Amino acid sequence: MSEPTNEMFTFRESVQQAINNACFAFSDKENMQEIARNTGINSTLLRNKLNPAQQHRLALDDLVLITKDSGNYAILNSVLLSLDMVAVNVSREGEQETLVKRALTNSMNAGDLSRLALENGGETRLPRRKRNELLASAQQSVSNLVLLMNDLENKTSGVAPFLSMATDFVITNGAPGLV
Repeated sequence: MSEPTNEMFTFRESVQQAINNACFAFSDKENMQEIARNTGINSTLLRNKLNPAQQHRLALDDLVLITKDSGNYAILNSVLLSLDMVAVNVSREGEQETLVKRALTNSMNAGDLSRLALENGGETRLPRRKRNELLASAQQSVSNLVLLMNDLENKTSGVAPFLSMATDFVITNGAPGLV
């Protein structure tokens, strides 16, 4: 086996720092007592697992439990980003929306993200809260885009989806001569 390189050490250090920041953001935002109670994890142990200064580490099954219970994907997103991947929360009970509404929501999300970027564009370093706000906005935008793509896939395979899209368009925009 080869010796670890400085590059690998730097990568590992930066990944760990990102995960530590995500753990801090998670514990800062969420009600740890409630999550501990809901997941069956001792609350002190859970706090220790989310604190990088402690010896305990967050196990994968604990990560899944606390993520599912809280709906907060910050830690999981940080882990996946270190693998050059992005996760998107697509609710199984997702609201059915028209393509037009999804497209407009995408525009609103892009505008919000642009506003946040402009507000913080001159900063060399972002405060943790601003960084988390930007990340949450970007995640919301990506999630909506995935839902839009999913709707397009579902509405464009066969004749029935085509009729569904046409109906959505007529209901949303009105038909010429009927208004």
